[in-house]
Amino acid sequence: MTRIILPGKTIGIIGGGQLGRMMALAAKEMGYKIAVLDPTKNSPCAQVADIEIVAPYDDLKAIQHLAEISDVVTYEFENIDYRCLQWLEKHAYLPQGSQLLNKTQNRFTEKNAIEKAGLPVASYRLVQNQDQLTEAIKELSFPSVLKTTTGGYDGKGQVVLRSEADVEKARELADEAECILEKWVPFEKEVSVIVIRSVSGETKVFPVAEN
Repeated sequence: MTRIILPGKTIGIIGGGQLGRMMALAAKEMGYKIAVLDPTKNSPCAQVADIEIVAPYDDLKAIQHLAEISDVVTYEFENIDYRCLQWLEKHAYLPQGSQLLNKTQNRFTEKNAIEKAGLPVASYRLVQNQDQLTEAIKELSFPSVLKTTTGGYDGKGQVVLRSEADVEKARELADEAECILEKWVPFEKEVSVIVIRSVSGETKVFPVAEN
């Protein structure tokens, strides 16, 4: 169901990082109020929000409180609790839904989805134990990069393997969490393309931007 959210209404944002802050600033310029939920007090988004809720992303009571004080709820990154989003889909207004997040918050399922869509990805192997890491390194060789399947961002949860000297650090990461090993792809630049879709199926592609 489509709802019209007019200026003066409250937008609830799960995640208080820089993306949330930029979204909040743009929304406030249009006359909206902002409520934000983030585990860290005085997060970047909270600094410009009208209401701050400090709680973990999997705190259902806090999520429910955010829903109560918001006319619409959104989220600014993928490392949040999928079950809480499912609750919001049933009991609040969450136009983004949870289906896409269920794929993108795990690098392995995300890459599978991209491959099924017919798009190229760097060669990768799932790593769930030491033996699989050894086999993956044999297959993909150096350079390559080991990443946790969930939770990592901005270089966290990653080990770049340029030679045998880096394998021990990779083993430590593989012992801590499920990972994927990716073949290193040489690149000259990184670009981003933002695609948006309305709840009625309309899509818009924003201009390509160099990061």
